[in-house]
Amino acid sequence: MMKFLFTNSVVILLIFVQPLMGQIKYLKNSDNSSDFLVLKTKINQLSEDSLKLQIVMLSLYNAKSQMDTIGMANAYYFLSKLNAPNQLKYADSIISITKNIKHIRYPGSGYLLKGNIYYELGNYKKALDFYLEASKYAKENGNEFLFWTLKFNIGLLKNTIDERKEAQSIFINYLKFLKHNNARYKHSKNYSRGLFALADSYIQSKQFDSATGYITEGIQQTLKNKDTSSYSYFVTTSGIQHFFLKRYHYAIDSLKKGKSLMQKSENVKTRTATCNYYIARSYFALGEIDKSILYFKSVDSIFKETRDVVPLLLDSYSYLIDYYRSKKDIDKQFQYINTLLRLDSINHTNQIYLSKNISKKYDTHELISEKEKLINQLKQDKFLKHEMIIILILFIILLFALAIYGLRKSYLNKKRFQKLLEQHKNKDSDSNLYVTDIISFSKKKENTDIPFEIVEYVLKQLNSFENSNKFSKKYYTLNSLAKELNTNSAYLSKIINDYKHVNFSNYLNNLRIDFAVDQLTKNRSLRFFTIEAIAKEVGFKSRQSFSAAFYKKTGIYPSYFIKRIQD
Repeated sequence: MMKFLFTNSVVILLIFVQPLMGQIKYLKNSDNSSDFLVLKTKINQLSEDSLKLQIVMLSLYNAKSQMDTIGMANAYYFLSKLNAPNQLKYADSIISITKNIKHIRYPGSGYLLKGNIYYELGNYKKALDFYLEASKYAKENGNEFLFWTLKFNIGLLKNTIDERKEAQSIFINYLKFLKHNNARYKHSKNYSRGLFALADSYIQSKQFDSATGYITEGIQQTLKNKDTSSYSYFVTTSGIQHFFLKRYHYAIDSLKKGKSLMQKSENVKTRTATCNYYIARSYFALGEIDKSILYFKSVDSIFKETRDVVPLLLDSYSYLIDYYRSKKDIDKQFQYINTLLRLDSINHTNQIYLSKNISKKYDTHELISEKEKLINQLKQDKFLKHEMIIILILFIILLFALAIYGLRKSYLNKKRFQKLLEQHKNKDSDSNLYVTDIISFSKKKENTDIPFEIVEYVLKQLNSFENSNKFSKKYYTLNSLAKELNTNSAYLSKIINDYKHVNFSNYLNNLRIDFAVDQLTKNRSLRFFTIEAIAKEVGFKSRQSFSAAFYKKTGIYPSYFIKRIQD
């Protein structure tokens, strides 16, 4: 293909490239950063991608003929922007030819390109590793802009694992850097990306008022700069905000418009899937179920095509499974359940890796870097005040204390987990708790005002109730359970308090928690459900009430229990 371009476009090349060749020749003995800017300017002056590609290929040819390493790296950089299918190859070429030189832009930009490629593919493991490598070179070579770009990308990863406050802080500082320290970036695509990321993070954390200002600023700036690509993201984000504010018709209009603009400018499938997901949920909220299901199916199709896992969008399968359950279509239910389990497993692996390694590889690295700066300042400043030394010592003590606290918390959680498993095992071996309750009653009967026959009857009925697991399927009040057991609520309440040693509410919660532990221990597929789905499966109304009750009874949260039992 490239040979065809060179052999059949000689006249076009001479017309468009001759001025650039003279500039490149002149700049060969000058600053390499000028080389980069000249090539960038020349590319931006052209409207057709084919001509841009020819310009860059000619620049690469000249650089190779003159053994100009940085010139070649510049050409590979722009080729990665113009030839998407070969992005990875060009990024590898940059790294390969510049890894042993010290340059403000390279090889850091090559690692950044690779990180961005894997981020778009949903491979957050590799994205994080390449961002960290690029960050190392950015610091070593004094490239402040590259350093902040990488920090911004780390913020995107933090946002992915719901560390939104930390991500928002990074995005805000990134915008400040662009706006105040580098005025030329104020109206760039980089600034628009920062506005979009911050608006999106605020929306996902339900801070809609904070999001509105950044969406408005982003729309105004992208319209002014005629930046259709970035404008589409703000329109889409506005649609998502409308959805959360329950303005569903506005949401559908904005999301469809944003999706159409995205597909024209840069057709990234996962972003199309995000639009379809919120359009589907908007139709669902409006009661237009069949339209909703069509868009949820589109999300599924994109996942199958790209193999990318966007954590938020996995919720589409809950709607699809429920829909086909209502239609009694077992084959479709089975198909979507299997897909969800497979994708959720991939997502779970990514989430665990990021949660562990962003902290381990990035945050710790940043902390060590800050510590080294402090030590260098101590060495350089001969007149450092005594108070500063005390502050530094206290800071180190605090870090040590936090580390001890983390280790102790981990130790206690492991101990509680082992205790819970042991209790569950013992409970399984003791199959007749009713006999234990009767023995307890025999010791207490002189102190109770309820006839023995009634206590014995109610305890027997409670034993049957507990073994039936009805508590996981039906909402009970004290009165409704008393009615079901053919007794009165006063007797039932007192018997539960005296012989189960808890009030009625905690009695039900404890039964459900024991049931949850039992099911999670025995049923491997249940472990791949969301916490919210597990909560409903065992009788709780919400994720929050389930987690609170689980922690109250066991001392650990269900997410930790699931993680440990899988390990």
